[in-house]
Amino acid sequence: MDLSSMDIETALMTVQTQRSQLLEDALRQQLDSVNGRNAQMAGLNEAMNAKTADSLKLESSNVTLQGQIDQLKDLQGRLAASKCPNPEGWYGLSWGQGDDKALSHATLDQIKAAGLTIPTGDDAPRDVDRNGTMDAKGRVVQGFVDQLGGKIAALEAQIASNGRAIDANTQAVNEIKSSLDNLGNTQQMEMLRLQGLTGKRNEAFDVMTNFIKKMQESRSSIIGNMR
Repeated sequence: MDLSSMDIETALMTVQTQRSQLLEDALRQQLDSVNGRNAQMAGLNEAMNAKTADSLKLESSNVTLQGQIDQLKDLQGRLAASKCPNPEGWYGLSWGQGDDKALSHATLDQIKAAGLTIPTGDDAPRDVDRNGTMDAKGRVVQGFVDQLGGKIAALEAQIASNGRAIDANTQAVNEIKSSLDNLGNTQQMEMLRLQGLTGKRNEAFDVMTNFIKKMQESRSSIIGNMR
C-alpha cells in the first residue's frame, strides 16, 4: 500500500481501515474454526450415543437369548432323562419325570415350539401303550437332544458375537471420549482467541469511529474559522 501520495489524514484512515478489515477477516476465520469444531464434537457425541444405544440393545438381546438357552437346556435335560436306552425302544416323553401324562403332552408341545424336526410315520411320537402318555423311540429322543444341542450352540455363538460387538463399542466410546476431551481443551483455547479477536476488532472500529469523528470536528472547526 503506497501512502506517499496521501495526506496524513487519508493515510491514517486507510491504515486504520485496513487494520479493521484484517481483524474482521481473522475474526470470521476464527469463528468458522470454532463452529467447525463444535460440529465435529456434535458428530462425535452422536456417534458415541449410537454406540452406547447399540450396546444396550445387544445386552438386552443377550438377556433374551440366555433365557431361550436356559429353556432349551431344561428341555434337553428332561428329554435326555426320558430317553429309552434301546434306540428302537419306546419311553414316555416325561418318563424321567414320573411318566406324567399331561407333562408328556406338554413336552411334545415344547419340542414343536422349539422348531425341532419331528419324524413321521413309524418313528412319529405317539401313545404306543395307550396309557395316555406321548412316547418316542430312544433314537428319536436322542435326535431331539442333538437338535437342541445345535440350537443352544448357535444361541451361545450369537451371545459371544454380541459380546464382542459390545466390547468393540466400549472401546470406540472410550476413544471418542478421549477425542472429545482433546477437542474440548482445544476449543477452550480457540474460544479465548475468539474473545481476544472480538475485543481487538471492536477496539479497532472504535478507534476508526473516533478518528472519523475528530476529522469531521476538525474540518467543521476550520470551515467555521474561515467564515
